Amino acid sequence: MENISTPVIFFDIGDTLGMPIISASSYRLENLNLYAYIPSVLQQLRSRNVRIGIISNIGEDSPENIKRVLQDSNIHEFFDPELLIYGEKNSLSIFERAARQAGYANNPNQCLFVGEDSQERSYALQAGFRVAPHPCLALDVLNGSYLKYIRIKVPSEESERNWRSTITELSVVPLYVTGTQGNQVYAIATANAAARLDDLGFEVDRLGFENQPLTTEVYLLRDDRQTRTGFLAPQGHSAEFFHQDEESKWVLSSSREGLHIALPAGRSIEEYHFEEAHHGHNLKLMADMSLLSHQGEGTGVRSSFLNISTAEPALTADELKHFQEITPEIISEYLDRYSGVKALDAEGKIQIKSRHIQHPDNAIATEALAKDFLDIGGDSFTVRLYPFIHEGRLLHNVEAQLQGQQSNELVLITAHLDSTAAFSDHFEPHADIAPGRDDDASGVAAVLAVASVIKKLAAIKPPKRSIRFVLFNAEEHGLIGSKAYARGQAAIKAPIVGVYQMDMIGYNVNPPRSFEVHVGYLPSQDVQTRSLFLAKRLASVTEQISPDLKPLQIYTSSGWADKDRDPAEGRSDHASFHERGYAACVVSEDFFAGPNPDSPPSEANPHYHMKTDTFVDAEYASDIARVIGAATWVTANL
Repeated sequence: MENISTPVIFFDIGDTLGMPIISASSYRLENLNLYAYIPSVLQQLRSRNVRIGIISNIGEDSPENIKRVLQDSNIHEFFDPELLIYGEKNSLSIFERAARQAGYANNPNQCLFVGEDSQERSYALQAGFRVAPHPCLALDVLNGSYLKYIRIKVPSEESERNWRSTITELSVVPLYVTGTQGNQVYAIATANAAARLDDLGFEVDRLGFENQPLTTEVYLLRDDRQTRTGFLAPQGHSAEFFHQDEESKWVLSSSREGLHIALPAGRSIEEYHFEEAHHGHNLKLMADMSLLSHQGEGTGVRSSFLNISTAEPALTADELKHFQEITPEIISEYLDRYSGVKALDAEGKIQIKSRHIQHPDNAIATEALAKDFLDIGGDSFTVRLYPFIHEGRLLHNVEAQLQGQQSNELVLITAHLDSTAAFSDHFEPHADIAPGRDDDASGVAAVLAVASVIKKLAAIKPPKRSIRFVLFNAEEHGLIGSKAYARGQAAIKAPIVGVYQMDMIGYNVNPPRSFEVHVGYLPSQDVQTRSLFLAKRLASVTEQISPDLKPLQIYTSSGWADKDRDPAEGRSDHASFHERGYAACVVSEDFFAGPNPDSPPSEANPHYHMKTDTFVDAEYASDIARVIGAATWVTANL
């Protein structure tokens, strides 16, 4: 006879309990960067006699190794050994197996699954489970509370007050922080929490319908054509995509930033590629308690960069000589391999067509990048993979770390590894080519080339700070990989003092050889100020190492009007670090107009997001790579 008095909550592991880290040499789970709130959530459930289990896909890893990692994280004791269910979560079967194991085969609604991915939650719902999109909301759902998407606005005259901690004390999970000084928050909340916010004087908009967060994930869709044509010009795309009865229910709100939609499980953001879309036109809003932990405060390790002297040291003759090893030939070699011109492997057996996340070659490219880092770094690099789930698909970021000798602080040099050709006619992402030679194989090639040079420099004189080379996946779907990575780093308070992101550094046809760096971030002047240090350092080293590469155009944000706002704010992987209080910038070719009236005309790549993205000026890209490498090296040695 089934016991219906004791409910069971099953948690996914990756991105629900913490950020998993996989060794690239063994492909086994190495560690779990546990989210700070997880022990208290588990303790609270245990105190209420809730049985706790796990439903997670561990691939070819062993249950014994997973047990070790959970023990190292000090949470293994919370889980019932009989309720550790491992396997793929791509159908109802694993959830039905979990219900049987819990003794609720005929009453599966006594089971609740907590997982970040809406596709996996949909399978749990079909199996009769209840679901929650975040651990901090699990007990509320178990107690019968409804969840809603909400938009919280702080009155402008109160924006300086310490209101963030008040929100996090309620059953509210932030998804996105925006507005001047970060005074608007998109979140998931219970009805009671929303009412409490009303009573406290916040302005609260209820968005969508009850329990919509159980089956959906939120995206911000930026309609750049509507922005260009302006107010009262009917040139936007919302009516084209969301006028039907069913699709209209997905629309939560519109704002000056774009359209917020709750995309149901089984639908892909790939379907919504607006015409004239600029870089980063789609943004996934991901649950993260750390989003409210830093905005406007400017304290702790994330502000340490402000203490660095503005005086920029010159590169030595030996350092300059080493960075000159980043040649057009080296850049072209990597470009040819990762854009499908030449074989990816030394044996000449593998030649990829695409790095799109829905194409099978994405996984092949990811594995090859990890191998490249292992080959480049030898014993000097620690190479790891960071798995995450997006649209029910397992993807990986790739990281290689060179350990510093005098500090635990970190400097990151990054790019995104995926590609798309969504602007091409009748593009089939799972089958068609998407070479992405400029976007962003150029950035990938630069990261690999810089890694090789820095490894040689470190053999002569190890850097003071650790240097990480990180390649993010699923950038084209809304900065997914970098958001997952930055969330995990914020969870462990990683002391990242600077992030140098490269996104499209290869298209230059007409003079001058100008390029851009973007640091704008309106929600926090503190974050933007620290990021501006990185931009100024780039300007300084450019004069030393690539003097023909100019002018460097620095973009900041001072207001919401188009003329006052950095056009790349929130639109590349550096934004994932800005959201969590870290100094970061993105470097690109001269993609955007401005920033000044007398700036050179922009030269956006006409093959952006097309199958014809096959051209890169390798000399131009190598010049930018040298600048990024030198700035990273200087930052790591201050």
